[in-house]
Amino acid sequence: MIKFKSKGQYCPTVNLMKFSNKYVLIISIIFCALLNSSLANGQEPIPFLTGKWLGTVLYQATTTGFSSSKDSTSLNILEQSFLKFKGNAESISNGKKTLWVFEGYLGKRGRNICFINQNNKKMLVGYVINNNGGNNLIKLYSWDDENNRAIVYILKKIETAKN
Repeated sequence: MIKFKSKGQYCPTVNLMKFSNKYVLIISIIFCALLNSSLANGQEPIPFLTGKWLGTVLYQATTTGFSSSKDSTSLNILEQSFLKFKGNAESISNGKKTLWVFEGYLGKRGRNICFINQNNKKMLVGYVINNNGGNNLIKLYSWDDENNRAIVYILKKIETAKN
């Protein structure tokens, strides 16, 4: 005669209350730690823009095509509050120097950037370039109504403001 063993002899019973309290807590702590660290690594820090920036025209586009230019611009970002900043600028276009005041905004990720000339409400838009671990380049695009041209500036941070 063949005897069958009961289910309890092959597989011990588990007290679910003890199991759930102990392991659910451990699993939830590990899950939260992993989730939190992956979010922190995925976030880009907001660039510190305060300081002096010097830029030249990378190229310009007109109705006749692309060409180079000797125009330049320099920015002095005086204040920054998280994604908003302001300061003053000096532009040289066709040998004519122009001083202007601006307000600017960074995109939520700290990459896209917008400058608004407070004198004439013209805008420059672009992005911050992460160069060798530091955010020390800005590429800007603008439209010049007077000369009917699109301009691309590249700016480099030459001096960081002291806190």
